[in-house]
Order: sequence, then C-alpha cells, then structure tokens
Amino acid sequence: MTIKEQILSQAEKNNQHLKELAQNLKKVALSEAWKILQLVTASVVTTIEEIASDLAGPTKKAIAIDYIDKFYDVTFKIIDIPVVPSLIEPIIHKYVKIIMMIMVSSSIDAMVTIFRETGIFIKKGVKDG
Repeated sequence: MTIKEQILSQAEKNNQHLKELAQNLKKVALSEAWKILQLVTASVVTTIEEIASDLAGPTKKAIAIDYIDKFYDVTFKIIDIPVVPSLIEPIIHKYVKIIMMIMVSSSIDAMVTIFRETGIFIKKGVKDG
C-alpha cells in the first residue's frame, strides 16, 4: 500500500461519520457544507502530517485536495443557497464546488501555518531533543 493509499484510507475512516450524516440529508445549507468541509480539511491535514510528514508540501496538499474533492462529490448532492431558487441550484452546483474548493485550498495553507506556529506540527528542519 502506497503512502497516498494509507492516507486516503485513514482519512476515510476518520471522516466516515461526517459523510454518513451529510449523505442522509437531501439538502445541505451552504454554511453547513462549509463547516463540514473545514472539519474534513483539518482531519485530512493532520492525518497526512501523522502518516507522511516527510512528503513535500505541494504533494501533501495535492493529496488533501484530492480526498476533499472526492468527499465533496460523494457527500453533497445539493447545497441549499438561501438567495438562489431551488430550480437553479443544481445548475450552479459545479460553480459552488469550484468556489468551495478554492476556499479549501486556502484553508489548507492557513491550517498548516497555524499548526506549525502553535507547535501542533513540528517545523521542518527543527529536531527535538
């Protein structure tokens, strides 16, 4: 099993409960979808760091984006946007996803920076002891 497969398998185990909850809903509010994506993003980022901290940053980010993108497709069939009529929501769904994934990408960068600065992740090049 490759490192990427290990990461994706562990991320799937960690996020199974969220996926099941969201899939049981016919519609998910945009704000709730964002909250769920943030939880999944934090979980995936920490999982990657635990399993493969020696991978390059862009590689880790690509793995995270890949998992979250697939999670989104499986979990969120329809996202309810308050100001958009229900008939139009399915049409703009792909655009909502693009915007959400751009925000997820930025969130990954922010989380990694915060986790490093607060000591959750050890900064590269720094050894304990």
